[in-house]
Amino acid sequence: MPFSLALLILAPFIIGSLCLAFGRSRSALAILVFCVSAVVAVASIGLAISDDFPLNLNAASSWETLVTVFDFILLGYFLYAGINDYRKNGRQSRNLMVIGLVSAQILLALYLQSQTADSAAPVFFIDHLSVLMSLIISIIGGLICVYSLRYMADHENHKNLSRTRQNTFFFFMVILLGAMNGIVFADNMRWLYFFWEITTLCCYALIRHEETPEAVKNAFRALWMNLIGGLGLIVGIIYANGQLESVSLQSLINNGATVLMFPMACLFLASFVKAAQVPFHTWLLGAMVAPVPVSALLHSSTMVKAGVFLILRMAPGFEGTALSSAAVILGGFTFTAAAAMALSQSESKRVLALSTISNLGLIIMCAGINTPIAITAALAITVFHAVSKALLFLGVGIIDHGIGSRNIEDMQGLVYRRPMISFIVIAAIVTMVFAPFGMVIGKWAALESAGATSGLLLPITVLLLVTGSSFTIVFWAKWLGRMFTQAPGQTVPTREHFSALYHLPVVILLIAALTLSLLFSRLFSGFISPILSTAFPSSFTTSSSNFQTGIGVFAIWSIFLLLALIGLILMRTRKVKTDTISAYMCGENCASSTTSFNAVADSETELKLGSSYFLNVFSEGFEGNLQKLGLGILILSLAVVLVL
Repeated sequence: MPFSLALLILAPFIIGSLCLAFGRSRSALAILVFCVSAVVAVASIGLAISDDFPLNLNAASSWETLVTVFDFILLGYFLYAGINDYRKNGRQSRNLMVIGLVSAQILLALYLQSQTADSAAPVFFIDHLSVLMSLIISIIGGLICVYSLRYMADHENHKNLSRTRQNTFFFFMVILLGAMNGIVFADNMRWLYFFWEITTLCCYALIRHEETPEAVKNAFRALWMNLIGGLGLIVGIIYANGQLESVSLQSLINNGATVLMFPMACLFLASFVKAAQVPFHTWLLGAMVAPVPVSALLHSSTMVKAGVFLILRMAPGFEGTALSSAAVILGGFTFTAAAAMALSQSESKRVLALSTISNLGLIIMCAGINTPIAITAALAITVFHAVSKALLFLGVGIIDHGIGSRNIEDMQGLVYRRPMISFIVIAAIVTMVFAPFGMVIGKWAALESAGATSGLLLPITVLLLVTGSSFTIVFWAKWLGRMFTQAPGQTVPTREHFSALYHLPVVILLIAALTLSLLFSRLFSGFISPILSTAFPSSFTTSSSNFQTGIGVFAIWSIFLLLALIGLILMRTRKVKTDTISAYMCGENCASSTTSFNAVADSETELKLGSSYFLNVFSEGFEGNLQKLGLGILILSLAVVLVL
């Protein structure tokens, strides 16, 4: 098992460095990316099969020294980035924020080194939660890296770049996998802080990959916002170490938030920022300037997942406290607010980003409710969101290179023009929003868990869940509608070319989304149930074919069989001869054109099809107002937590 863990963390750093050195050769780069993707996937599966956990592991003291040295090198680089931007662009809030936040962290890191700590504290803690997260990171992240090989080659051709930067791009993509595995396995919070800051570095570098003014601006926003989280993390570590004389995360959790509320709140703030929750959501929206594989990796299996992982890890420690209630309100607000913002968006990557922020809010909300069914919902949404969101981003990347646009309005009738990739994207949307797929199972469990809240929190929780879910259905349905809508006389299908690097990762993810939903009971018994058993004295079980709780049953297999029957009926009816009739366009059709009609005063009017984006409701200042409201709720919630 230690060997598997070493592979999961060290292999991406070693092979990532080789990508940086030899990545200008596309053949060498392809070999390296395939190798690291295979190694981490096999290592994570091997770790899961061993089932020899929970387990604590230590590391040699020389590794501790190395981590400390690299910690200060990282902070030094962030400080250099801020100062360099100040020299080039003058005094701006972004570089001042970076310089100030990094300087504070350097001082705190020096103070942390002066503190005594329990040398016997384990460096790594392996349990079902960390292994489940590692499977998500390693398998999905590896598939995204493989997809990136073809995507980035096409991307550079479209940009007419004379000099490739793929070696740098894949260096950060690959080491991000190692850093994420480090986060989910770390028990020593000094190591956790080190890996946490590496993910911040990778995010910053990948967002500014294009080196355009917009990319640099958004990269700095991501940097200073995540440095706020890093500051919260190191403050929490220092306080916890001062009280417990230990930097063990498990020790902090076991002592409970009733004793150590302040460090738990600090770690919660760090997680909240990393998970891009309102009002910190703008860094993830700004990250959309990066190439599609970056968005896919940040949203599905890395970066933002670090935030929800740490909150789920800490959940047993803050059960029944004010911090738990704050998680419900803050997560629920983000779930609803981000879904509302998505209603007014027509750019597909932005819709996907807001959907991610919304679903992460729902996970945090469930962690705050903190019952077995709520944690089940949070874990189910974490897994299925990772698969479906990766699938959606990769599909959008293929569409973008195919039609030259990511705008949903330009996807009108895409199912008729490019049926193969349209089928994949439609299937991904269906797995996000329709039964009996895993995301709906998770949301069904979340709705049931809302009944565990009490007092004023009960109606607030239910209202946020119902409203956010309703908004979610609307923006997904609009997207589906555009893809199926076809104007009269629209062009015939375009020939689509199958590419192994493009389509195999997508097909594997599609199969995974379907299979995991079918085998949800196995996922529950293999991972979710053991996670619940460590946190709750009594949990619940489920049957082999259905998801069953004390209140109701989600009939997974029955719904799948019904869908299969409907599919067979539809296949039979395709052979029925259909009549072609003229489309009704709210007026007399013009004889000269199939897409024009006579309107008022017999004026010829061209047919225009499009979605409503509720711009009269969601005005230009709507998002800013939500951000201010979110900041107010966050400050108030944390103040109440610290006072109580």
